[in-house]
Amino acid sequence: MVEELKLFLLGVQEAEGTPLTSLTRDNLVECTPDSKIEPDVRVAEINLVGGGYTQDAAVPGRRVCNVTLGFPMRDFGDGIQADWVTAWRGAGASVTENNGYYIVKFVNTGHVACTVWEYTGAQGSSASNLGKAGNVKFDWRMTLDFSGDTYGKLELTGVGRYTIPSAGTHPSINKNKSNVPALMGVTMNLVGSSSFRCLNLEFQGNQGTEATTLPTHASGVGVSKITTRKIKWTAKVYREAVGTVDPETMLQDVTTGNTNVYWGASDKLKINAYDCQITKVTPSDENGVQTFDIEGQVNHNRLEIRVAGGESSSSSSSSSSSSSSSSSS
Repeated sequence: MVEELKLFLLGVQEAEGTPLTSLTRDNLVECTPDSKIEPDVRVAEINLVGGGYTQDAAVPGRRVCNVTLGFPMRDFGDGIQADWVTAWRGAGASVTENNGYYIVKFVNTGHVACTVWEYTGAQGSSASNLGKAGNVKFDWRMTLDFSGDTYGKLELTGVGRYTIPSAGTHPSINKNKSNVPALMGVTMNLVGSSSFRCLNLEFQGNQGTEATTLPTHASGVGVSKITTRKIKWTAKVYREAVGTVDPETMLQDVTTGNTNVYWGASDKLKINAYDCQITKVTPSDENGVQTFDIEGQVNHNRLEIRVAGGESSSSSSSSSSSSSSSSSS
């Protein structure tokens, strides 16, 4: 089995607590190679005293799993919802369409779970092992690396119900041909200021996720829950003369402002974080150049991501999953 040959399918569950039983090539999600489904089965040791050193058969417990999916941030073309946008719904996000964009926002109700399938990479054969995770809900991290890889990344980490792998066959797929846009020539404000020169910027959902117990199911695992959400952000910025940017004063003055990052041809990707506040400033350096490491929060969790390709008129797409990955753009 070869890591580069594995693939993932993902579908949005329409019924809470009921994993999907049929996924097709249209459910392909194009993930980074470090994506995975990992079993997290607690095994209880049994030791019964009987006058000698011994150990008895252990008891395998609930079949919980951890799911990690990594994506480069890009649009998939007109009328095609990007797979990472669809997957984000499993993190308590709603997805709507308006003004030519798919719009991701984070909501408190109407959460849905995802079913994720992982096919292992069998070289020279379509035969594969097929692992499944159901009732998956995610936390998330979005990283914009302006000085290194220079593209945006989304990582989803979640929990769900694990199904022991069985024999499977790789579906025949066609990958999307959209390019990943570089983080150069961006339009950017940080806490309302366009004067910051950012080396990197990261948003984290800080969402607790919990796979509940269901004794009546063979796995012992029920639905998953998002238990909390506190959207935070971190940034590394160059130190400038006071009067150009002064994050320490902004912290003490409880300054709030919008953080916006637009990039890609004709702004194909847009991040709008409203009411951002700085909560910590630490002097640092980057290869001998003085910098600040800044931490902050998005007050009221008001974060919005726009991805080009949606309908021009207002319409809801939050109840439909993407089948775009099987089509070339």
